[in-house]
Amino acid sequence: MPSIKLKSLRFEQPAFRKLGDIKISFAERMTIIAGHNGIGKSTILGIVSNGSGLNDSDYQSYFRRMFVANLNEIIHLDHEREFNSYKVDQKTLPSPFIDYEIDSAILVKRSAMTERRNEQQVRVVPRNDPYEPVISDSGIEIGKDAKVPLPTLYLGMTRMLPVGESDPRSVMNSVEQAFDADDAEFIESFIGSVIGIGLENASGRITTQAIKGTKKTTKHPEYAYHTKCISLGQDSLSAIATALASFKKLKREWKEYPGGLLVIDELDAGFHPHAQQKLVKALCGAARALQLQIVATTHSMCLIEAIHPESRPVGKGGKHVDSVVYITDTSRPRIAEDYSLNDIRRDMSLLPPEVAARSEVPVLKIYLEDPEAQFFLERLLTRALKMRVKREAAVRLKPIPLSVGCENLQRFHKHDAYFKTVLIVLDADASIAGPARSTRNIVKLPGGRDGNGRGLSPERTLHAFIKQLADENNLYPAAREKLKRLKVSSDQLREHLLVGYATLSNRESAKKWMTARLDFIKQWELVEIWLAEYPAYVEAFNDSLLAASIATAGLIRQST
Repeated sequence: MPSIKLKSLRFEQPAFRKLGDIKISFAERMTIIAGHNGIGKSTILGIVSNGSGLNDSDYQSYFRRMFVANLNEIIHLDHEREFNSYKVDQKTLPSPFIDYEIDSAILVKRSAMTERRNEQQVRVVPRNDPYEPVISDSGIEIGKDAKVPLPTLYLGMTRMLPVGESDPRSVMNSVEQAFDADDAEFIESFIGSVIGIGLENASGRITTQAIKGTKKTTKHPEYAYHTKCISLGQDSLSAIATALASFKKLKREWKEYPGGLLVIDELDAGFHPHAQQKLVKALCGAARALQLQIVATTHSMCLIEAIHPESRPVGKGGKHVDSVVYITDTSRPRIAEDYSLNDIRRDMSLLPPEVAARSEVPVLKIYLEDPEAQFFLERLLTRALKMRVKREAAVRLKPIPLSVGCENLQRFHKHDAYFKTVLIVLDADASIAGPARSTRNIVKLPGGRDGNGRGLSPERTLHAFIKQLADENNLYPAAREKLKRLKVSSDQLREHLLVGYATLSNRESAKKWMTARLDFIKQWELVEIWLAEYPAYVEAFNDSLLAASIATAGLIRQST
């Protein structure tokens, strides 16, 4: 299967409008572009949309047009100021570069400015750089002046043109008589996952709504009211759903489907903050299923928070599939590298940047397999241990669960040097693979042992401990005394923690058990009680964690 990915957009000198010496890298799945008004976000969307598209009338989107967008349909380029004045003064015209990955090879497109002399209009033509035809390994042909054949749809603010403010004679509504049932179900499901009101009686029937003289065309499911009565948010959502259904249709019909590019201006427009969060989740799921890259602009802090790496520290496989590109300084736009959410929030409100504290202690991140491991670790990280690490390693510890298996977690540092600058804490049932020198930042949690002496995960450690406390034996008198003071009997343990889970057969059942009973485990301090019974395990872990912290912190300081 052929593959085409948008990788980056480069503005060099001379600057295109205000954009010069800027490189925008695009994420594998969703890229959110944010910044102040007039900083160049729409220009970026226009250039990106103009570089690719499927110019084949055999494949039509549900907007009744091809999968292609043109710059002059998105932004206006002034012929006199942005083209002719350069020619008169014999200056070099601006020409941004777009980098694509086609079948693992890089193709560069130069956005060359030309003109339609008869109409005095500026055109931007995506030209290969170097200027010669290209054929990829899978046979994708890209002519010297052709768009990259990556199906592209652009959704501008026309999608929110209010029907109520339009001439009633220009508003057209028609029920689709032969609409694909899967696509109809997709539209209905996607809209319902974000704004579910009014869909109680949805039947799979699709209505097309359009406004004559505009590009506004959307597909709507059956609401409990007329499609003319929907909110602006629902209207925008229907346009997004229509675009996604179009890619779904194309993927089904075109055997050589290489993926797609969906570009959306002002993604947040019309949506309540909670709906924005649900929209991001729905878009990410659709993008994954349809091999899409989504590039969108926003002014919404809520939307930025939903995508920013601080909210999603790392994805599966140890890499980010979504990103936020924040552009700052309207006079000389630049990418705000390494801005935290708080940095972005302050810049959006033009609050002065915070002065960093002189003695700010650097953070050393601890990556764990899952939230259950984090729960266990947080009870090990006593105030005394944290102070000891801070005093001897000069770092603060920050646990982050990743929801990956121990083998994948251990492999991260082999593929990305970043993972040598963090701590990796594995469950007790894992084995540390590799020479000691290359695994100094890897530590194992303390845990129980099975009949063969193998370590147990946090969930199974707790489960085995609770079973022993609930049985008729004399083990753990101190633990039993502690539970007695909490008025927790063996019957309480069996009823609330063991019924239905006499054994934990696999990793998933163990997680399910602990998640369902987490409140009782917290209230009855069962992890703390187990740790008190095994002080030698705790001391060994503390020593290992401290040694790993010192070694890793030293490596970080050497690299800086």
